Amino acid sequence: MIFYKNFFALLFVLSFEMLFAQNETTIKTSIYGEVIDRPNSKNLLLVKAFDDARHDKIATIPIIDGEFEYILNSDEILAFELIFEEEFYKGAMMPITFFSENGTLKLKLNDSEKFLENKIEGGKLNHKLNHFNTTIKEEFYDKYKSIEEEYKDIPREQFFSEAYHEVITKLKNAKTQEEKVPVYKEMESLRKSGLDKSELGKEKYAKDKILFDAYLKDKYDYIINNLDEVSFHMVIEDLMGIKYNNVDEALIRNAFKVLKEKFSNHSYTKLGVNLLHALKGLKPGGQYVNFTATDVNGNTFEFKSVLEKNKVVLLDLWATWCGPCIAKTRLVKPIYEKYKNKGFTILGVAGEFKSLDRYHKFMKKEQWEWQQLIELDKQNGIWEKYNVMNGGGGMFLIAGSGEVLAVNPSAEEVDAILKKRL
Repeated sequence: MIFYKNFFALLFVLSFEMLFAQNETTIKTSIYGEVIDRPNSKNLLLVKAFDDARHDKIATIPIIDGEFEYILNSDEILAFELIFEEEFYKGAMMPITFFSENGTLKLKLNDSEKFLENKIEGGKLNHKLNHFNTTIKEEFYDKYKSIEEEYKDIPREQFFSEAYHEVITKLKNAKTQEEKVPVYKEMESLRKSGLDKSELGKEKYAKDKILFDAYLKDKYDYIINNLDEVSFHMVIEDLMGIKYNNVDEALIRNAFKVLKEKFSNHSYTKLGVNLLHALKGLKPGGQYVNFTATDVNGNTFEFKSVLEKNKVVLLDLWATWCGPCIAKTRLVKPIYEKYKNKGFTILGVAGEFKSLDRYHKFMKKEQWEWQQLIELDKQNGIWEKYNVMNGGGGMFLIAGSGEVLAVNPSAEEVDAILKKRL
């Protein structure tokens, strides 16, 4: 009996020590802040960097008499963002980035016009972030402002080509999301081909590009010489925006490779691996990414099994809160009717949050016939795997063999490909 008493006592002690050890790994950041010259600012939204404040908000922090405070607990060192609530709802937000570190963090936040004067004190990583912002980034902004000053008296419309102006007029005249979809496609095509700019626009863009390329060199030299979570955050940030930010993919891949080795168990490593895989494979001629998800009844399905049963599948990642996504889906509905008995189908995945109430209400109205799966609260990481984290979704036309045929194709492009294949 004494043996068993001692054994169970030892188990209790070990369990307590393991629990205590787990709690010790929790990072506790005590945040205290002052808001300067923003009398109309009532709240700050707290969110993890790379998350969506519409759905992933951690807290709403009240600003009382120009001050705020919050205790943040995190499982690892991560970048977080504070967003002024009124800026968020206007759609013109300038997030304030900081890193979770044990200890106290003091912030002084200014009006958006004095954004670069914001102060963050506390923690080694936040000090390094401040240093980067006040040296390399601020030097870039100063030079960029000098270019802007050079062209300040020229109306903005003079930087765009006639073709681009025509498309803008089409967009203004479009009355529904369905009418806007092909116009957005036309705008994207003009931008990719460089036909969106006038001669004056090309002149300014050339100056901006020289400056931006020099900034990127300085930035990635800094990253390679400072292998920490601040640098990792910068690399992931560039990776997520690579479709729009003109950052050289080779710079990102080289820096990520080194950071991945140092931070093998960090969540940024998993995120980066998924995004880079999508960047490489999810293009015409590349290979699809498999995933599993459930339907509304809780039945689990594997994307691979859907591909094996069809000649071509249109993977439609959408959400009830994404108007452009819904418009694109409505436009391909006639294509589905035309080819559904010839080896073609659509697999929809609805990216919803918290509950399926909106989904059920929406589907009752739309009555889409094809199979729908659910990605609730990002539980399967599908948006991450398909590198559409910055938007409501995306479309991928994929052959039964797994080959990617088109990314975000128009209804007309889907029809043309299916006509050839089926």
